[in-house]
Amino acid sequence: MDARGEQVDEKIMSTLTGQSHVPPGNDDRSGEYVPTPTILWMCALSIAITLGLSFWTFFNMQVRLAIAEPSDWGHIFVVPLIAIWFIWLNKDEITSKPLSPSWAGLGFIAFGILIFTIGSIGPKQLIHHLVRAGGVFWAVFGLILLYSGWRGLRLMSFPLFYTFAFGVVITKRIMTPITNDLQDLSARGAWFCLRVMGFDVDLAGNTLTLHQGLQSFPLNVAEACSGMRMLVAFLALGTAMAYVGLARSWQRILLVILGVPVAIFVNVLRVMTLGLLSRYDSNFVSGDFHTFVGLVWLIPAFLVFIFLMWIVRKLVVESPVEHSTTHEGGRLRFSAPIIPRTIAAIVVFILGAVTLRAAVVQYGVFLEKKTVPLRASLDTIPPELGEWTQFGEELDYSDAVQESLGTNLFIDRNYVNEDDSVTGMSLHIAYYTGAIDDVPHIPERCWYAAGLSQMTDGEIYPMEIGQDSWQISDQINRATDDPYRTTPVEHPITGQVQVVKMPVGDMEIRVIVFENTKNPSIRTVGGYFFVANGRLTPSSFGVRNLAFDWTEEYAYYCKVQFSASYRVENDDDSYLDEYRNSVEEISEVLLPQLMRCLPDWSDIENPPTESTS
Repeated sequence: MDARGEQVDEKIMSTLTGQSHVPPGNDDRSGEYVPTPTILWMCALSIAITLGLSFWTFFNMQVRLAIAEPSDWGHIFVVPLIAIWFIWLNKDEITSKPLSPSWAGLGFIAFGILIFTIGSIGPKQLIHHLVRAGGVFWAVFGLILLYSGWRGLRLMSFPLFYTFAFGVVITKRIMTPITNDLQDLSARGAWFCLRVMGFDVDLAGNTLTLHQGLQSFPLNVAEACSGMRMLVAFLALGTAMAYVGLARSWQRILLVILGVPVAIFVNVLRVMTLGLLSRYDSNFVSGDFHTFVGLVWLIPAFLVFIFLMWIVRKLVVESPVEHSTTHEGGRLRFSAPIIPRTIAAIVVFILGAVTLRAAVVQYGVFLEKKTVPLRASLDTIPPELGEWTQFGEELDYSDAVQESLGTNLFIDRNYVNEDDSVTGMSLHIAYYTGAIDDVPHIPERCWYAAGLSQMTDGEIYPMEIGQDSWQISDQINRATDDPYRTTPVEHPITGQVQVVKMPVGDMEIRVIVFENTKNPSIRTVGGYFFVANGRLTPSSFGVRNLAFDWTEEYAYYCKVQFSASYRVENDDDSYLDEYRNSVEEISEVLLPQLMRCLPDWSDIENPPTESTS
C-alpha cells in the first residue's frame, strides 16, 4: 500500500474514533491519541450519566439530606466544585505528558459496584449510606485509573479524597455521638472562660447559667451550638488551604490538625458570647441573630488560621526552585484510545446496575423510605384523658430546639389528676417519618444536657392497661404474623366513633430516674416507648429494627414520653409505683386516641384495591 493509501486509512480511523493520531517523529510523541473536544465531552457526559444512574439511590439521598438540613450539609454541593478547581490547578502537569490509561480501572469499578451492592442489600450491619459511599469512591477511583493511568491517579488522588472526605453526608448514627461530645466540650470551655473572666456562672450538664444580682440567665448549649458545623467547615477550608498554600505533605497534615483545636476554641468563644448577650435579651441566643454571631466569629477564626499557615510555612527555609522546561499544558493526550474504555466502563456499570436491581427485586429491599402522613393531627388528642386533664398551654419550642428535635410534628403538655395527692405528669409525643436511618431523642441524653444526673441505667416495665374493649381482627401483621386488635374510639371534636387498630407487641415502657443536682431530694422520672411501623418497642435500638427494616417501603415512628418529678426522703422508691400507675392510667385512654392519629399500618401493608366497574 502506498503512502497516500496509508494517510487515507489513518484519516478514516481518526474519524471513526474521534481522535487524532500523532505521527511518530523525533518529538517523543509516537503512539499518542488526542481526542477532539466533542469526543471528550461525549465520553465525559456518557460516564457521568451512567455513574449517576448506577448509584442513583446514593446521589438522591445526598441531595435530599442536604436540602433537608442545609445548615449541616449544604456544603456538599460546593465540595465537588473545589475538587474540580484542584484538578484545574494541576492541568499543566496533567497534560505535560500523555496519560497512560490502565484497564485495571475496570477491576476497581467492579469492586466499587460490589461494595455498593453490599451496602444496599448485604448484611444488615453493613447496609449503610457510608458503605455505599465507599462503593462510589472505588468506582470513581477506577474511572480515573481507567482513563489516566497511575500517573493521572496520583495527580488527581487528593481531589478524589477531598470530595469523599467532605462531600458525603454522615448519618446521625455516627454523627450524634461526636456532636454530643462537642456539646459537652463547648459548654465546659465556655464555663471555664467565663469563670476566668470573673463572671458568676454555673454549669449543669450543657446548660450555662449566668447570675447577675438576683437574676439568672440560662443558656442551653444545644446541638446547633456543638461546633460540629464549624469543625467540618474549618477542616474543609483548612485542607484546601494546606493543599494550595503549602508544599510539603507534613506541613499540610500539620495545618489540618491545627484546624481542629482552632475550630473548637472559636466555638467556645461563640458560646461564651451568646451567654453574655443572653443577659441583655434572650432573643440574642436564638433565630437569625444566633446564626449571625456564628458567622461573625468565623472572621477572626479565619485570620488565626492564616497566621498558623504562615508559621507552618516558616518552619522550613525553602530553597530556590528550578523551573523545568517541560510541556506547559494543552490538550489532553492519551497513549491509547479512550472510546473503547468508555464503552467498557458503561457496560460494567450497566451490568452492575442490572444485577443490583435484580437483587433488590428478588430480596424485596427498598433503598429509600417513603413518608407516611398522619391520619389526624396530634393536636386532636383530647385535653382530658380519663381522670387526667391538661393544665396550662402546650409548651412552645424555639427554632433551635425544634431543629435538635428533628420534627415539628409533636405535642408537649402537662396533665394533672383529679386527685390532688397524685403528682402531675408531662406528656411528650413526637412523630417522624421518611428517614432512611435515625437516632431517636431520649431522656438519657436530653436531660443530661439540661443538667440532671442519671441515677439508673433504665429498666423496662410491663404496662398493665385495660384491654376489655379490644377485639382480635382478621388482619395479620406481616412482620410478626400476629393479628391486629381493634377498639372503638370517639373523635374528641366531631364525636364520630371509629374503629382503630392497636399496635402489635408487648406493652412495655423504659423508665429512667434522674437526680436534680441542685436539689438532691428531687427525683425526675422519665419513661418512654415507641410505636414504629405499627409495632411497639421500649428501646431506641428497637426503632431501628422496626421502622428501618429494609424490606419495608415506608417508615415512621412515634415517641411517647412521660415525665414527672417527686420529692424523696430517705431513699424511698415508692414514687416509682405512683409513676407507673399514673402512666398506665393515662395510656389506657391515650393509646387508642394516638392510634387514631397515626397511620393504619395494616392498610400500608395491604393497600386496598380500587374496584373497577
